[in-house]
Amino acid sequence: MTTSFRFLVILGLLILCGVALSIFRCEGTPPSIELASPILVGKTGADVSIQVSDEGSGWREVRVILEHADGEMPLLAIESTGGLIFGSQATTAGNTFAVKIDPAALKLRDGDAFLNVTARDWSWRNFFSGNEQQSRVPVLVDLTSPRIVVESGLTYVKRGGAAAVTYTIGELTRRDGVEVEDHFYRGYPVDEGGRRVAVFAVPENGTSDPSIRVVAEDLVGNTTDARWASRVQERDFPKVPIRLPARFLERKVPELAAHLGMNADDPVAAFQAINSETRSQNEARIAELIQNTEPTKLWNGVFHQLRNSKVTSRFAERRSYLFDGKKVSQATHYGYDLASTAGAPVTAANDGKVLFADDLGIYGGCVLIDHGLGVVSLYGHLARIDVKAGDSVLRGAELGTTGETGLAGGDHLHFAILVGGTYVDPLEWWDPKWMRERIEARIGVPAP
Repeated sequence: MTTSFRFLVILGLLILCGVALSIFRCEGTPPSIELASPILVGKTGADVSIQVSDEGSGWREVRVILEHADGEMPLLAIESTGGLIFGSQATTAGNTFAVKIDPAALKLRDGDAFLNVTARDWSWRNFFSGNEQQSRVPVLVDLTSPRIVVESGLTYVKRGGAAAVTYTIGELTRRDGVEVEDHFYRGYPVDEGGRRVAVFAVPENGTSDPSIRVVAEDLVGNTTDARWASRVQERDFPKVPIRLPARFLERKVPELAAHLGMNADDPVAAFQAINSETRSQNEARIAELIQNTEPTKLWNGVFHQLRNSKVTSRFAERRSYLFDGKKVSQATHYGYDLASTAGAPVTAANDGKVLFADDLGIYGGCVLIDHGLGVVSLYGHLARIDVKAGDSVLRGAELGTTGETGLAGGDHLHFAILVGGTYVDPLEWWDPKWMRERIEARIGVPAP
């Protein structure tokens, strides 16, 4: 093979390689751009996440410009490492860029704007300038906080009790309701005119003179609050010592511990674990079950106490459990214990929908009924349950029978009411006058 022929072969191979490389490097697929649309900007601004990727030669340049009433404002300009020969293969999987839209720094005003994103890759197309992709996303700038008008007048609420407030908001909200200190009680629509209602509580263990206010957050994150005349009526709750009988520790505690899969070699230690750890787990489960109640009022008038029942324990008793003269545990009793005949029919306190009907640790056989607007009733220690989750029930409908399941020392019903996840005194909800004046008059229910 002559030298000239060998040279021609090598030259031909180089030309073929160059043509192949040119075909490969002249790929025509532009980069892809992904980001949420539209972008909502409130007073606190917006953090925008932009995903750019290019499966061919890799992205080369990304530029972001905000277009608004007063002109254009560059927000991002970045180039990747790479070159025209081999592109930037390290960036083909994509990169995420964070862009902050700060209305104060950018001197934005209420109104519409656009976010323009441009990305180019390392392709040899377009005289080596690469393929280009553009995305124009609308931006809504809203720097005005929602306006709240509280309709309710002076509101009295007892410590451990509940109340209702009505208010209007002139726009759609992401979140609105009543805040009592750090606890939030969701608001619900009353009508199509923007009127809202929130049933709220003052927790029995909260701080004195709590902050009570209506709060709202609009769709872009602007927040506001409104206070109105409200008065908390303080009260003391009884401290009740309970002596644990040997029979209870020897028979009831091991039985419940076995049901819960716990060791009961030491009955006192088992009781302590059940009364603290299991109780805490059960309350967490209840909070999970009742977090999304019906947005409309399901109850009808006053709530009813268990028929022919005697109150044996009241709301918010501070219980100290004693054995051999020593305090071994403590708990707060968040309901009423109602005693009747053994195996008495347990009836629904009011109209509603069954959220839960099953065994629940310390409560034994337990039924939860959703009455709407965040109001839920609880029935514990049932020997038999005759309803199931999803059932609609009317006041007086039989739910089951009383018993001594769970952490109960005798046949009775544990009855409780929760408002927005907070236990409140059932005595109020059994009072027709309180129901008319403090709740139903506030949410527009006509007097009978």
